[in-house]
Amino acid sequence: MIKEETEIKMSEQSLDEEKLQELYAWIDSIPLSRPKRLITRDFSDGVLTAEVVSHFHPKLVEIHNYTPANSTQQKLSNWGTLSRKVFTKLNINVPDNIIRGVINCKAGVVEVFLWQLKIKIENYHKQKRIAIGNKMTPETYEGLSDRSDKAYHRGGKHHGSVPKAGGLPNQTNAARSRSLQNVSSEHGQPLSTEVRYIIEEKEQALLASQETVQILQAKIRRLEHLLQLKDIRIEELGKKLRQSEGRY
Repeated sequence: MIKEETEIKMSEQSLDEEKLQELYAWIDSIPLSRPKRLITRDFSDGVLTAEVVSHFHPKLVEIHNYTPANSTQQKLSNWGTLSRKVFTKLNINVPDNIIRGVINCKAGVVEVFLWQLKIKIENYHKQKRIAIGNKMTPETYEGLSDRSDKAYHRGGKHHGSVPKAGGLPNQTNAARSRSLQNVSSEHGQPLSTEVRYIIEEKEQALLASQETVQILQAKIRRLEHLLQLKDIRIEELGKKLRQSEGRY
């Protein structure tokens, strides 16, 4: 599939406000086992990082291998497991200095790490789609995509519907299962690997679209909040100005 290994680097010392908001919205769109309080501590033991990867690649991550921890030794163990069993399969190399920076809650490190991990995950899916497309003729791809679309919508999904946050994983997995079963029953034989890839990619594309909507909604809420703060500040300055004018 994708042979070239990429290395996550601290190429950016910090993220600007726009990237931070996009990153936080992306994290918030992923159901995690623990509430998010302080991101530098939340991700230090590697457990939530494993859950983030598992959300997009459930077959790559065995969550039971990761134990919530406060001790540096257990944190190192969790991150070592991530590096050996997960990052290598995604062709990602995370240097020790970044891992230790995240473990030690070094300011700014986890945000840059998660941002680059987000990019790597998105690129992985993009390259996988390209790799699958290159193996098939346009006519074959279109035909398979057509059939998977029909099976997908018979399974209960409709264009234009956006599930509420928190319900995405179960609905996606259920839809994928129904799609595979419906397409398989049409042909009376097990699905080929290429057909499965097509269906899975369509599921991933839908999930990505839903996450984009959630990110945009989070940005809107953030902007509305900033506008409210500005209105309050303007009102306060107006009162002070009127009070100052009244004294003279």
